[in-house]
Amino acid sequence: MVSFYFFDSLSSTMDEARLRALKGAEEGSVIVAHEQTEGRGRRGRVWESIKGNLHFTYITYCKASLTIAPHLSFVACVAVGETLRSFLSPINHISYKWPNDILLNEKKVGGLLLETVSLPGKKETCYLIGCGLNLINYPKNARYPTTSFQNEGIYLSLEEVLPGIATSLEHYTSLWKREGFASIHDLWMDRAANLERVITIDLQGKTHEGVFKGIDAEGAGLLLTSQGIARFTAGEVIMGEKPCC
Repeated sequence: MVSFYFFDSLSSTMDEARLRALKGAEEGSVIVAHEQTEGRGRRGRVWESIKGNLHFTYITYCKASLTIAPHLSFVACVAVGETLRSFLSPINHISYKWPNDILLNEKKVGGLLLETVSLPGKKETCYLIGCGLNLINYPKNARYPTTSFQNEGIYLSLEEVLPGIATSLEHYTSLWKREGFASIHDLWMDRAANLERVITIDLQGKTHEGVFKGIDAEGAGLLLTSQGIARFTAGEVIMGEKPCC
């Protein structure tokens, strides 16, 4: 059951969700802020939280090992992406950039952030799935090409997209808990960005170039280099280039 909690302004929906989880927030709670003053992305980066865009955190609980918790980033990509696709015409397309970005027409339009909350005295771990979507505005000086739905001629409001996204998150997280990552892997791969293209991955300041071959059964990124297949469990795609052949 999805429950929504709306705020005009928060430091971060992740921070508010963490506090609520420690107080026993119910499964499926969705924390939404029209504005974030300290929104964040992966690696502690600032996420520009501009009014008119969508910023929320979804709360879920699971007994899964922390080693497989990163699967939830892919679960979230599929859940959000499938909902967004329902609003698009055939000339626009959604794809997923490894490991946790959503692209619209090959430009970044959203990002996902996964954090854990340890719950004293409980066997379950709480997982916070944060999501930011550029409905109206977008940052102009990012490392990877960015856009917004409005910039692509698609006019969506928070009220239109949020209910469907939340319901989709509920569906796909439940599917993952029941059936494991195999139930998500192919759905993500069907819309993988940069597949069979030469890309550059940044791993803590060191770059690796090769042909992106998708993800393995654990969600690791696979890069075909001159030395063979390299497997990445962390990193960021900072450049997607022309097809390799």
